[in-house]
Amino acid sequence: MANTNEKRIPKGWPEPTPEQVQVMVLGTYHMDNPGLDEVNVDADDVLADRRQAELRDLVTRVSEWEPDAVAVERPYDRNESINDRYREYRSGDRTYDREETFPASHSERNELTTECRSEIVQVGFRLADHLDHDGVAAIDEYPDEPDSDPFEDRDIDSGRKTEIELPERDAVQRESDDRLSSSTIPEYLDWINRKEERRFNHDSMFDAGIRAADGPFGSPVALAYWYERNIRMVHHLWRAMDSEDDRILLLVGAGHVRVLRHLLTEAPMFCPVSPLPYLPASG
Repeated sequence: MANTNEKRIPKGWPEPTPEQVQVMVLGTYHMDNPGLDEVNVDADDVLADRRQAELRDLVTRVSEWEPDAVAVERPYDRNESINDRYREYRSGDRTYDREETFPASHSERNELTTECRSEIVQVGFRLADHLDHDGVAAIDEYPDEPDSDPFEDRDIDSGRKTEIELPERDAVQRESDDRLSSSTIPEYLDWINRKEERRFNHDSMFDAGIRAADGPFGSPVALAYWYERNIRMVHHLWRAMDSEDDRILLLVGAGHVRVLRHLLTEAPMFCPVSPLPYLPASG
């Protein structure tokens, strides 16, 4: 699909070649408060009138890029059931601004009123619907976990040996919460998608991982597990796309942006695209 509304490529992002599929990596916070991340933003209710207006504005802005497909951070093996749900929204049987009751598609938790507030529905479904797409592409997959959780119970060497200091998790949490409460959703997404705001997730993972003590489930397993999950996401993105697709919008938790940008740059068939030209400057 040709796009006549090209915008300047932000510094540091690659220039796509005509043969590559462009992938806009739109990092987001988890709007339904699932509590699954290193820093879990205290999200207010996106069904509120104010947030619904902001979400409509976000979709209008991002749709200017004219993606041919929308990919979402949900299990690829649940793609059919996720699209059954999407079609209920598309037909009007369910509406974006009303609390709807159905299970979350990314876990076995029996929470029936949270998924309607998720970014998958509120941004992914809404954007695909706005663009008149028949469906969305679920591309997430968790690798098989080792016998013990690689991200828990690691014996971390307390010795730094360097002067490197990282922000404290609680400080990052407070800043994120304050920023969201004082921003519109498009402004907040602009803030979390900026390169300098995306270091904390990887810095904390690599800091703990590299300093982890030796053991069967030390740093190599934890970091390899994270990369394998993201590599599988890129793999399923390729599997899900059609041969006619030139532009795909990938909606993911913001912690994935840094690694996915790298992987999509390395994959010769893809070129990562920044969403920043389509978001309002957050200041």
